[in-house]
Amino acid sequence: MRTRSAKALGAVALLSAAAMVFAGCAAGNTAPSASGSPAAALPTVDWDAADAGDVQDGGTLNLAVGALPVNYNNNQVDGNDGDTNLILSATQGSPFKTTTDGDVVLNEDYATSVELVSDDPQVVDVKLNPKAVWEDGTPITWKDWEGAWKALNGSNEAYQVVSTTGWDQISSIEQGADEYEFKATFSTPYADWKAIFAGAPAIPPASVSADPELFNTGYTAKALPSSGPYVISNIDATGQVVTLTPNPVWWGEKPKLDTILFKAVSQAQQGSSFANKEIDALEISANADLYATAKSREDAELQASGGLTWTHVTMNAKSGPLADVNVRKAVASIVNREQIAAAANTPVGVPAVTQGDYIFMNGQKGYQDKALPRDTAAAEGFLKDAGYTKEGDSWTKDGEALKLTITVPADTATNIQRSEQVQADLGDFGIPVELTTVPVAQYFSDYVIPGNFEMVSFSWQGTAFPISTTESLFYPLDSGQNFTGTTDEKLGDLWTKANTELDPDKRIEIAKEINDAIWAYVPIVPIAPLPEVWAVKQGLVNYGATMFGSTTVDWTVVGWKK
Repeated sequence: MRTRSAKALGAVALLSAAAMVFAGCAAGNTAPSASGSPAAALPTVDWDAADAGDVQDGGTLNLAVGALPVNYNNNQVDGNDGDTNLILSATQGSPFKTTTDGDVVLNEDYATSVELVSDDPQVVDVKLNPKAVWEDGTPITWKDWEGAWKALNGSNEAYQVVSTTGWDQISSIEQGADEYEFKATFSTPYADWKAIFAGAPAIPPASVSADPELFNTGYTAKALPSSGPYVISNIDATGQVVTLTPNPVWWGEKPKLDTILFKAVSQAQQGSSFANKEIDALEISANADLYATAKSREDAELQASGGLTWTHVTMNAKSGPLADVNVRKAVASIVNREQIAAAANTPVGVPAVTQGDYIFMNGQKGYQDKALPRDTAAAEGFLKDAGYTKEGDSWTKDGEALKLTITVPADTATNIQRSEQVQADLGDFGIPVELTTVPVAQYFSDYVIPGNFEMVSFSWQGTAFPISTTESLFYPLDSGQNFTGTTDEKLGDLWTKANTELDPDKRIEIAKEINDAIWAYVPIVPIAPLPEVWAVKQGLVNYGATMFGSTTVDWTVVGWKK
């Protein structure tokens, strides 16, 4: 299974709605924040909202991404990163959409109804909007959904998919009364069934799903066909700019902007690009330098909302010292998560809290902090259990000193800063850590995804479905998003129970068991949840800081205020 998006924060890994990006139980797993939680003090959205009638017709929006996509099919594993999903979000849509409050509601541009018509067996009836078409004018029909199911359900390993979550529980997709209706029958109950129909990424056309080679490599240099209000009209690989223009066959409300330009700008340069008015919005996250630079622009508006992004250290347990669970526990007991959280969040004016749950965000119902406390005495015990002894300033085993590496993407200040703090903590304890810098554009495709690292520290960006989408980060071992090189086989049964349990409270209790099981082998050290801190040019409306990310942006009303 695969899912989720990741940020390198600079780099971010995304989860699709049915998985995570490399970011309210009736709407999925989203639950109210616990009262009094620092994370709950921020709103779910902090942009300048405006009705369509108050938005200018026309204009250009200049935005930055860390790198252009290496694959424009964001259902394929190399295409599942934050920058790619952002670019494609204006060109895609699904029968459900996520509101700024995290609710999942019908998206009438793509479906006239989506209903659970049977519990046993579980059957979902979908009536597609007959007006919906691909950018070449071909209608979006049940055949596209059947093709997506066959490609994404894991039955054909030739497809390098982001996630099989949910898709692998569908036993059939059959045509209904006409080509715009279909019924999806599940082999086992799937509590987060809405996630399948609320996709970011959205499904590709049947013609793409039918061919594994086209699915995997056909869109490395060209755009996946649009089904949204905008189309990718030009990819300038030399100038590193992707241009979006209104989709001429779009059937919904006319989008406001004439042009959206996504420019590849390194995180190190994005602050100056915003200050120089080359881009109109700046995702600051926890970058204090960007925050200070953004405030220097006279027409900047600063925004902050809650977020679903959490930073972490992922350890590769496939080989080397980190294959020993006691070494991983030692690392988790040494890293000063509180200090890292404070260093990241305080300088950008937002609360500093740590993340101690693998599934729920701090402030969400069900959250439990089971993180190993910072305890150097305990760390010494773990290393001794692993067979290491302290010799001078080093820990050695069989005559070899314990040392580790962290692979970091170039020009991503927050990622490097966090890694340097991990390096300092472990170094002070007697475990030297070398930072290995690699090109940001290849960070995920050449290093994280193939497991070419000992430690990495990017961010996971979740969705409105945290229980089911988190599965692929930890189980199975060969999941497209399990970069840890290890798992616990009992997680499969636990997640099966959680994903088939329709009672929200019982699901949370199962999720707590999952959380406990993962903490027992510590493949990842969660560090801190990150708020969405943005600076935008004054006058930009319906875009900026939002907890649920680009999936909540209505691109038809993004633009400039009248």
